[in-house]
Amino acid sequence: MMLARSLAGLLAIMAALLAGLLPSLLRTGRIVPGDWLLPGLLAIAILLLTGGAGGRPVSRRDAGAIWALVVLPFMLFMLVAASRPPWSGLAGLAGGLGLATMALAVLRRRPPAIRWGGLALLLALAAAAQWLLRTPDRPRDHPDSPVVGVMSALPLQGAALAPAGHPLDAPGLDTPLWAVLDRAVRLRPLDALDEVRLASVDRLLLAQPRQLAPEELVALDAWVRAGGAAVILADPLLHWPDARPLGDARRAPLTSLLDPLLAHWGLRLEPGRYEPGTDPVERRLLDDGTLLQLAGASRFTATAAPGARCVLSDGGLMARCAIGRGHARLIADADWIHDALWTRDPDHPGLSSAWTSDAVPMLRAWLTGMAWDGDSGSAWLLSKNRLISAIRAALALAILLSLGWAWLGRAGMARAGMGRRPQGQIGNIPSPFPDST
Repeated sequence: MMLARSLAGLLAIMAALLAGLLPSLLRTGRIVPGDWLLPGLLAIAILLLTGGAGGRPVSRRDAGAIWALVVLPFMLFMLVAASRPPWSGLAGLAGGLGLATMALAVLRRRPPAIRWGGLALLLALAAAAQWLLRTPDRPRDHPDSPVVGVMSALPLQGAALAPAGHPLDAPGLDTPLWAVLDRAVRLRPLDALDEVRLASVDRLLLAQPRQLAPEELVALDAWVRAGGAAVILADPLLHWPDARPLGDARRAPLTSLLDPLLAHWGLRLEPGRYEPGTDPVERRLLDDGTLLQLAGASRFTATAAPGARCVLSDGGLMARCAIGRGHARLIADADWIHDALWTRDPDHPGLSSAWTSDAVPMLRAWLTGMAWDGDSGSAWLLSKNRLISAIRAALALAILLSLGWAWLGRAGMARAGMGRRPQGQIGNIPSPFPDST
């Protein structure tokens, strides 16, 4: 009986643990604690409603033991596998399953119709909660949202996305990145930089642009010094796929052409390196827990330019420069905004459950002027080896807890049996004294 009870608990928890991997982790690498809400509820229901605790009324200790049996291996798995602990998500999962356990303990004492009807309602609520986690990320359009000027040689919007030789066959096309950002800010394409154009925007996104004329560089520098905010992607070795021939003037430059501006601000972009035959894409976890998928990324180094106030981070991948009354954020890679490196579903770019990196929320926060310090409700899988280690740790804990749960049930049954001994019997030996009554 004890062995069967241990196996039942172990199978329930491992089935729930593996089921929680399917919605997000195995698809995108993101660890979302809410993905374990429905599997965890099913496991608790199976153990509590069908097995119970030795057939006795469910006490608080019994319910707490079953909750721990299911929830603690989940939490250990996520703490081992995640890039950083998703504390708010873990708290929500533990609290939600705790409330469900208490409700199921009450339902267990009710007639079958009420018991199974209540279980169906709880399962529906859990499924609805998980569905809400997967609904499209839709920032509200607002007339007061900032105007962001975008200057880029990358094919991000409009005729640049049309097939070679047919620049006007696909007007109005947008990349997934453009479509999702345009819901949070008002994007405005810029074909040149001058005082008039820059005065009409609140912020600027400069992503691997064409070579800027000297007067454009002067206008940009003056705009930032006057209080402007710019996000600049400078890639020394672009890997962005483009079907156009190398000599096509519409292709983005293979290397950044912003060296004069960077030198003026006290930065130098180091050359990119690439070994033929290797995959240039890397999943890089930044210092603040943000995950980006880069391709041949390089780094900045600081120079001794007069008045330079640039702070480097993440090994030089990023730089934040205070320039006059304004500032600029710079990243030594531009490929990370390509849709193949941040979403599994480019046809629905607002579906955050399909995002494979933090590219969109980080860039959106920068362009709206908000602080970005990662998402405390979810985390990223560090590596396949870490996934294997996390499963092993969760399995070991589940085995220990299953044995403890089985022992608890056996001890409870023994106590219940002792309480039902016939009068005149001591232990298993009949008493020689007749019942006085």
